[in-house]
Amino acid sequence: MSYRVHAIPQDVADEVRATMRSPGYGHPAHRELAKGTGPCRSCLRPFRVGQDERILFTYQPFDGLGLPSPGPIFIHAEPCQRYQGHQIPRELLSIPLILEAFTEDGLSLGRLALGKRDPDDAMAELLFDTGAEYIHLRHAEAGCFIARVEPVRIHEFV
Repeated sequence: MSYRVHAIPQDVADEVRATMRSPGYGHPAHRELAKGTGPCRSCLRPFRVGQDERILFTYQPFDGLGLPSPGPIFIHAEPCQRYQGHQIPRELLSIPLILEAFTEDGLSLGRLALGKRDPDDAMAELLFDTGAEYIHLRHAEAGCFIARVEPVRIHEFV
């Protein structure tokens, strides 16, 4: 099964860096030296503790669905290259991860702890078993949003 991993939109990261406010809420964002590995929700790379400057802000991953579920996320304080690819970045596998499946309308269909499983196998299993439209990749300990994962549909290859 093929899928795409989408970090937060570039315009969201740019807006937060420029205004130091969370999009949609206007809450103040907080800048600090990284105290944990993160990861950055734009480039999806873990932070270097004590070295990287990061910005903490409130983010709503269900934009436009009417299901508010805002939570705290971090991005690098300095611009970084937004991740968009066809696999979970290997650097993220050092972080405890949860895969959560959703319907198009944002109804949760189930969760699966990644643990030491192959991420591609786990993703395929969860998408197949639930019929989900997309998956949120979340930090298993903090529960916070990391990225959105969407299956590649057959018609996208044509």
